[in-house]
Amino acid sequence: MLLMSSLCNQFPFVDSIFKTGGEVYLVGGNVRDELLGIPHKDNDLLITGLPMESLMSLLKKEGWVNTVGKSFGIIKFRPRQKNDIEFDLSLPRVEKSVGPGHRDFEVDFDPHIPVEKDLGRRDFTINAIAKNLKTQEYLDPYNGREDLRKKILRQVFENTFVEDPLRLLRAVQFSARFHLTIEPETIAGMKKNAALIREISKERIIGEIKKLFMAEKPSHGFDLMREVGLLEFVFPFIPPMIGVMQPMKKNEDVYQHTMKVLDAARSAAELDKPGDIDLMFAALLHDAGKPATVNYDKDKDKTTFYNHQIVSKRIAKQWLNEYKATCIGVNIGKVLNMTFNHMFETKAFYSERAIRRFVNKIGKDHIFDLIDLRIADKKGGRYPDSMKGILNLRQRIQDELDKKPPFGPKDLALNGHDIMALGYKPGPIIGEIQKFLLEKVLDEPELNTKEILEKLVKEKFTV
Repeated sequence: MLLMSSLCNQFPFVDSIFKTGGEVYLVGGNVRDELLGIPHKDNDLLITGLPMESLMSLLKKEGWVNTVGKSFGIIKFRPRQKNDIEFDLSLPRVEKSVGPGHRDFEVDFDPHIPVEKDLGRRDFTINAIAKNLKTQEYLDPYNGREDLRKKILRQVFENTFVEDPLRLLRAVQFSARFHLTIEPETIAGMKKNAALIREISKERIIGEIKKLFMAEKPSHGFDLMREVGLLEFVFPFIPPMIGVMQPMKKNEDVYQHTMKVLDAARSAAELDKPGDIDLMFAALLHDAGKPATVNYDKDKDKTTFYNHQIVSKRIAKQWLNEYKATCIGVNIGKVLNMTFNHMFETKAFYSERAIRRFVNKIGKDHIFDLIDLRIADKKGGRYPDSMKGILNLRQRIQDELDKKPPFGPKDLALNGHDIMALGYKPGPIIGEIQKFLLEKVLDEPELNTKEILEKLVKEKFTV
């Protein structure tokens, strides 16, 4: 994290702007996070008093300039001293409506537009604060610091969500991450404009969901989306969970269970990778199929969700692909694997043979992610403190992995070329032989030597 308030000392380009007659302001999330005492990865600066061409000429002497956003009054800059750090430098901007739609706006930028006017186009008061890097004074025309102190999220102007509906989800993730209460007029605006979220690209939406997953309790954000009417547009598989009761939990439905699992996936102490992005989406989607499979078994006198994991996987695949989840680093295949297999047995009497077959089925790269999902699922279940069985199983899996037995075809002492060298022609027969050998060594790892496997092949298959 850069010490944003001392940029003058860290980077000569800031001092050069001052000497040329410009002013440099820390703005937006940078100021908010500095006031909260938390790191911020963005480096956003507002420059006044210098025309764009003059600013670019100055910066080219100090490092590398990217003009991709120049038409909007924004340029990117990498200083020569630390070219791994990128700054977004902008001139003050104002926006004016040129049509009835929320996208029908023109952006005008000018180095002489008052900073207060630039701040007036921003989304929430806590993001509408600027700090002069020379004087260290704050410009806070909307009392954002006071709202931040009182833990209040407030829109800057009435049409903030009409101007950019993504702000609906920004409000959600800010509220959840920073423990903010959204004031009544802002809540009313969210409810009124919730349907506008459909006009936002899926890539932008899932980027905000990733930030929501950073909250200590992401469920706060989902409860808020439920309150303002966003769930049906962003997560259509969630509203059907509401009112579908969990059979083993009194007065708890599938939605409430899912929220508990999601929160556990974010921060449970027993997890290997709390907050892992794949784990978070698996936690959210693992029971998505329950509403479609709910039934009442008269013989057993209980509610059932037979094969819900199959439906959950199908829903997960459709939603993750629709929202292009790979663009935020999600391994969709892993999430689907975890979702489909989350119902595995956790009792501690697994034999070593059974553990090897379990690892073979799930894959060495996914096995501990699946264990994490099951831990989170148990945290949201009937006995949230009953972890002995699953933790014991995790340790036994690790013990077996440490022995380095064969778990898949790549671990066989006899590879495909070796099999062909025995006289077998390329084709399906090679796969059949590898499958046969893998079945043998999963049960008896000591058989995994080239000599023994060659003998087994010759006894079973004719050339």
